[in-house]
This record gives sequence, C-alpha cells and structure tokens, in this order.
Amino acid sequence: EVAGLPAVASVLDVPAPLDQAVIALPAPLVVDAVVECARARVHSLVIVSSGFRDAGPEGAAAEHELVSLARRYGMRVVGPNCLGVLNTDPEVRLHASHAPARPEPGPVGLLSQSGSLGTAILEQAGTVGLGISTFVEAGNKADVSANDLLQYWEDDERTGVVLLHLESFGNTRRFSRIVRRVARHKPVVAVRSGAAIPAWSETPWLRGATTDALLRQLGIIRVDAIESLFDVARVLVHQPVPAGRRVAVLANAGGPARLAADAS
Repeated sequence: EVAGLPAVASVLDVPAPLDQAVIALPAPLVVDAVVECARARVHSLVIVSSGFRDAGPEGAAAEHELVSLARRYGMRVVGPNCLGVLNTDPEVRLHASHAPARPEPGPVGLLSQSGSLGTAILEQAGTVGLGISTFVEAGNKADVSANDLLQYWEDDERTGVVLLHLESFGNTRRFSRIVRRVARHKPVVAVRSGAAIPAWSETPWLRGATTDALLRQLGIIRVDAIESLFDVARVLVHQPVPAGRRVAVLANAGGPARLAADAS
C-alpha cells in the first residue's frame, strides 16, 4: 500500500483490464513503461513526464520514437510534458491531472497547451462558476491534438461550448476544416498565446491581423486574455442564441447604443 491505496510493482500485475495509464517517470524510463502498458493492453496513455521535444532536438527524436511505439500497439497518447486530463461525467469522474482544481460539472470543453495556464484556467473557471465537461492540457501534442479533441467535443452531448488555448498549430489545413464544422453547431472560443515557439516545435500561430482573419474565417471567437475567455464563455453558456437576425439594443444613453449597434 501507498498512502492507504493498493499498489503493485508493475502494470502487468494489475488484475483488471486497464483503459488508461498515467506515466510520471523520468524521461529515460518512459519507453519501458510504455512497453509494459502495451503488454498489459492498456488503451491510452497520459504522459506527464517532461524531457522530450520540450528539451530540444534529441528529446524530439525520443518523443517521435515513443509515439511510434504507442501507435504500433494501438494506444493513444496525451502529452508528453502535460498536465493531464479531467472528465466530470458522473459515470467517469476522472481526475488524471496534478492540477489542484476540482471543477464542477458543466457544458464547457477546455483545451490548454500550457500547464501553468491550464492550472490558472481551471481555477478561474471555478471562481466564475463555470462548469467543465472535460479538460485536457495537451503538453507537446505528440499524438492527441486539438483536431482529435474538437472531433470528440463535436459529438459529446455534455459539451456545448469549446474553449481553446493553443500556442501552435499542427496540421493547419485539417484544423481549419474540423473547427469550421464544429463552430456551426457549438461556439468555439480561442485565446491566442504570444509565447515564443522553439525552432524544433510545430508551426507557430500566425501573428496579428493574419491570425484574426483566419479565426474569423473559421468561425472562432478570438479573445486576448483568460478573463475575456471566461466572460465570453459565460455569455455563451447562459444566454440563448437569438432565433433570428432581428436584435434590439436598449440603452440609457445614445452613445453606448450607437456603439453597440455598430458592433453588431
């Protein structure tokens, strides 16, 4: 036992079938753990360990080998170098993350590509009373990416609004096709990061006016700060979408009314 919980020396000693394994080991030991998970027929992996593409070109090569190995045995990978995943569905109740927040169930699907920001986003969601259906901090996005999660949220009845924090695109053309389709049925809100992207990383976010034009074309609502992300999300969750194009603006002064009319 460890802290009162049953423990085994190897994943191979677990008697029941395993849907998911969380790996939190030094990077050089991760491959052996993945091999054991494959032998145990684990379906998916959440790899918290850092020291892969986030550590430079050599780490990137090790990450590629790691994902190739997982795919060879039919396992999907979240991470590596990630905060983990949460699912508030009462039938699942999964908290496979070292984030301290315990969000309430709700209609918001949330993806972050930063551990520190992901932690802050979860805490802010609790502060403003916004419930989460699922949360993923994808880390290096070596396998499971925004494209996969958008397709999941498209069909997930518990998710009504999608919030994205991304520092880079993977397959931009595929992302564009998927998010345009999802945004027709469920609002997608994105906060853009201006963080520097290492040269060995994925294609960085397009900057400035080009980003704004791309997001508008895809039907994404773009915001510049985490606070704005949740302000918009609260409106989308609690305010029904107008049935038609006829919208009236009611104000107590002419100036604000004209600004609101111009904005619409």
